[in-house]
Amino acid sequence: MANISLKAGGSTCEILVENGLASTAGEFLREKYPDAKFVIVTDENVLELYPAHFKGSDEELILTVPAGEESKDMRTVEELARKMLDFGITRKDVVIGIGGGMITDLAGFLASVYMRGMRYVSMPTSLLAMVDAAIGGKTGVNLVAKNSVGTFHLAEYVLIDPSFLGTLPQREMQSGLGEVIKYAYSLDPSIIEDLDPMNSEAVIEKSVKAKANIVEGDFKEGDLRKLFNYGHTFGHAIEAKSHFNITHGEAVAIGMAISDHIARKMSKQSEETGKTILETLKKFNLPTELPEDQKIEELFELMLNDKKRSGETIDFIILKEFGDMEIIPLKPAELIEMAKDFG
Repeated sequence: MANISLKAGGSTCEILVENGLASTAGEFLREKYPDAKFVIVTDENVLELYPAHFKGSDEELILTVPAGEESKDMRTVEELARKMLDFGITRKDVVIGIGGGMITDLAGFLASVYMRGMRYVSMPTSLLAMVDAAIGGKTGVNLVAKNSVGTFHLAEYVLIDPSFLGTLPQREMQSGLGEVIKYAYSLDPSIIEDLDPMNSEAVIEKSVKAKANIVEGDFKEGDLRKLFNYGHTFGHAIEAKSHFNITHGEAVAIGMAISDHIARKMSKQSEETGKTILETLKKFNLPTELPEDQKIEELFELMLNDKKRSGETIDFIILKEFGDMEIIPLKPAELIEMAKDFG
């Protein structure tokens, strides 16, 4: 078992990675929280796939939401909080989010605001959540733009069982690979070696360590943590414009391709570096072009709501060479102009 300790914001998160971990998670958590009630937040798809993990009792409140990004909003948070109040949940109890990135974002946010904050445990079931959404304490719900309302609330435990990936649809697996490839070229190139053939435990462990190292140095996204946003400025806009029919990882892959295009126009990235990244994205069947029904200019309004915006500019992340990134403040109009000839 890999045990990665992440210390940030005055708290500690223990991240455990092991095949089969889900089967013993209940006993583990009851031992850690003997006097607490558990609030299990999940979605309908996960509940159907893993019924054995959801028993329900006087000490367990199971809250299920429809699968999909549309559930991640303030209305859902209010509905869940009301059910928790009715069940008698207090801030001494524990929220457990079991699902993909939508659930870990939603459950983490719920835990952070219910009675001004309660303990939280995350059990991610998708590759994207295992390497990204569940790690680092970011929570959020969507309001116009993705994750425009959120908090920083570190989970006490993140329990990662790679065997969950066995039931993950291929498209969701590829979505996770979008973030993994981002980590590989921006933080740890050795991850690429474990992708073909896929060594899930190694990929997850390396990705988690890469993210944990950055989060420990910058919990609330001063500058260092902004480096994770490589591919995300355009990616989030593309994802939202598609009404989330394009997955997060797919949108980030397109966003990386656009970011690299802009970096080369600024003479900050070599053609060889851009070509290598593009070929890797294509190798794993990730999109690298805008959807046919989207145009760069149409992303402008969505980019105005970007969380990385400061005043008139957005902190745009470019990758100069593998492991070497730069934060460049640019106006949304400047980004649109430089990306107009993309593709």
